[in-house]
Amino acid sequence: MAIVKMNKFTLLTFESKKQKLLREIQGLSNVEFINLQDDDFLEKYEELKSLAKDDIDLEYSKYEENLSKAKFALEFLKKYVPKKSALKALKEEKLILTLDELEEKVKAYNWEASYNKAKEKEAELSNLDSKITKLQAEIDTLIPWQDLDVAFDKIKNLKKTSYFLGTIAKSYEDDLLGELSNTYVEIISRSNNDINLLILSNKEESENVSEVLRGVGFSAFKTEHKDVPMKLILEFKHQIEELQSKKFFIQEEIANFEEDLKNLELAYDYFVSKVERVKVSTNFLKTKNICAIQGWVAQEDSETLKSICNNILKDDYYIEFEDVKEDEIDEVPIKLKNGELVSAFESVTGMYSYPKYNQIDPTPLLAPFYLIFFGMMVADVGYGLLVLIGAALALKLLKLDEGKKDFAKFFLYLSIPTIFFGAIYGSFFGDAIKLPTQIIDTNKDVMTIVVLSLGLGVIQIFFGLFIKVYSLVRIGKAKDALLDAGSWIITLLSIGGLVAAKALKFPSIVGNIFIITMVIGMILVVIGGGREEKSFGAKAGQGLYSLYGITGYVGDLVSYTRLMALGLAGGSIAGALNLLINTLPGVAAIVVGPILFVLFHIFNLGLSLLGAYVHTARLQYVEYFGKFYEGGGRPFRAFKVSEKYIKIKRN
Repeated sequence: MAIVKMNKFTLLTFESKKQKLLREIQGLSNVEFINLQDDDFLEKYEELKSLAKDDIDLEYSKYEENLSKAKFALEFLKKYVPKKSALKALKEEKLILTLDELEEKVKAYNWEASYNKAKEKEAELSNLDSKITKLQAEIDTLIPWQDLDVAFDKIKNLKKTSYFLGTIAKSYEDDLLGELSNTYVEIISRSNNDINLLILSNKEESENVSEVLRGVGFSAFKTEHKDVPMKLILEFKHQIEELQSKKFFIQEEIANFEEDLKNLELAYDYFVSKVERVKVSTNFLKTKNICAIQGWVAQEDSETLKSICNNILKDDYYIEFEDVKEDEIDEVPIKLKNGELVSAFESVTGMYSYPKYNQIDPTPLLAPFYLIFFGMMVADVGYGLLVLIGAALALKLLKLDEGKKDFAKFFLYLSIPTIFFGAIYGSFFGDAIKLPTQIIDTNKDVMTIVVLSLGLGVIQIFFGLFIKVYSLVRIGKAKDALLDAGSWIITLLSIGGLVAAKALKFPSIVGNIFIITMVIGMILVVIGGGREEKSFGAKAGQGLYSLYGITGYVGDLVSYTRLMALGLAGGSIAGALNLLINTLPGVAAIVVGPILFVLFHIFNLGLSLLGAYVHTARLQYVEYFGKFYEGGGRPFRAFKVSEKYIKIKRN
């Protein structure tokens, strides 16, 4: 299985039948279109330059407007319509409809009425918010003057007395009081930097007072209000409360718009699909009446595509399927197809990079190692059982989409080696339960675990090198296979054999044989490392430098000790938590102990899973993929309908 074989298709049909055809292809969701309007593409195929570029039609703006309305109304209603709990939402399956049923429902439910209701309520709430904001601004303006116990209109209506109401900087306070020692000055309030004050003077003194105030940067407070500031503040707060009450009742009314929300969700998916169906035309070329379409389709789906063309276009089309050419390798989108177990690990490959079309899918090659390494790092029967039960219940009871379902399967499979290695280490929530299956004691057999970790590292590194040999031979590059990977296999195996021969005291002839093969391997490394250079000196220099790669292999091997480190760390933390709980006295141990046990081990489980997930992936990406895998491919992006809120039933 692995990388799905692809065909490039070329389709010619009448422009008038294009949209009907695209609708069916979109429902099929197994075609990716090639952008024939791309400048680089047109430079490559100059004969196509004479064709006109297809464009979006006049209905596009209408669909875009409708989509914008549906999106606005959805975002507004979601703020107020009660959300289902996460668990309840996962238990409910999406509504399953065909494209025809979706279109019928959108037209029958009158989604625009739901949009208008949402728009009306949004305007009402916006109006109330605007009034509240205005009143709050008035309150903020009046708060510095709330201790003024006289109405503004009484001050303004003084006949024989001049008044000055305003603010000066606090640094001028002493100067002001000194200059106006014979004038009535009342400080209403103070802030960090300013003081707010009221000054009263005789009419004949007003000019002198004004002169003093100008000297201290006096800023007059102007207001249209007439009443006492505190009374105004209380009145405005009362008005705000009334407006908030109105908002509450409107929001409660909106909370009952559940049916409108469902209608708008259908409309959203419907118009997203419509917009995409119109926009995709910007990939095509055309004459006055004929539309030219190219794209990628899996070989196994080619007949299905042809059948759709027969049903929709009758005899009014021409389609041709081509195998992938050598110069198209980098352009082919990649679809992966693996078995039930391996497909759960495709996300691990996807996070790194998809393979190119002429490469091999590394997913089946990484899955066994990922399972083993993850199990060694978590290595606890209790934790493995929790993950197993949680993943199994999620798959059984919840209506998960494909992405979440693969994620649940991913951890379901990982729980099995976790239980296995937990049994070998004798770990069940740390040392909470003594297991009779213990083979390796993590407190005494640390070196055994180190050797096991390094042994697995050696196996994976050599496995990667052998895969590279296979990959190069497969595409006819046997010489490159020998020089790039075979040379290192010979060298590293010889070094390992030489060390083993001396350690086990084999006859000297055995050691000499390994020395000879090691030298041969190193010579091949030097030749392979410098073969791209032009001069002899450059070839020799680059080749000799390539031998420095031995240190890289040593570093890679050391990296596998993290299998030991994380496995021991998780068990040690679990044991320490158990020890802490066991120190609780009497009643506390009975009441608090179980709660702490659950909380502590949930924390340690999360920490262990995260650490194992990250470090296992690192071993695959750096130490393993570096030996044979290049990547650089791009995933297949099907032209498909929107399924954010519903699920489309395929014929």
